[in-house]
Amino acid sequence: MNPPSSKPRSSTTSPETTSLAPDEGLCLGKANNSDCDALAALARSAHSHPWSASQYRDSLASGHTCWVLRAADDEVGGREIAACCVVSRLFDEVEILDVAVAPQWRRQGVGGRLLEDIFSQLPEDIARILLEVRASNRPARALYRKLGFSEDGRRKNYYPKPDGSREDALLMSLVL
Repeated sequence: MNPPSSKPRSSTTSPETTSLAPDEGLCLGKANNSDCDALAALARSAHSHPWSASQYRDSLASGHTCWVLRAADDEVGGREIAACCVVSRLFDEVEILDVAVAPQWRRQGVGGRLLEDIFSQLPEDIARILLEVRASNRPARALYRKLGFSEDGRRKNYYPKPDGSREDALLMSLVL
């Protein structure tokens, strides 16, 4: 796996669907409003405080991009969403707002491949990627470090916890 800073990035318009490793049957594409219920179901399986379908719709309406990895067609012809990532661009930066991987796709490198493929689709003028992550989310933190992100700071008591208390967010960035 090449670090993001050494990989080529496309400066052309990204396609609506890009094939990843064909042996995995996963395809990268962009979500649309018809995907929002499925995205909310994915979020419920991945987060203690998930986004709702209306939050995904609002995010898309505001101009954010929601990238999805879709699994191969199932018996009824559907394409299960294996993972998603919502990003927002502001000038020369991209902020990752949400990442979710379905439980059956975890621990298989799907999250890392999703992010790497997204990074390869970013325009050349993007200089930095930002994100925040729960301090307790060790698997995500390890993935982000593996991808080259560094920790920049901490937001105290940012995330709600199921027991009503709060948890810190770690601020991370990747310079491209």
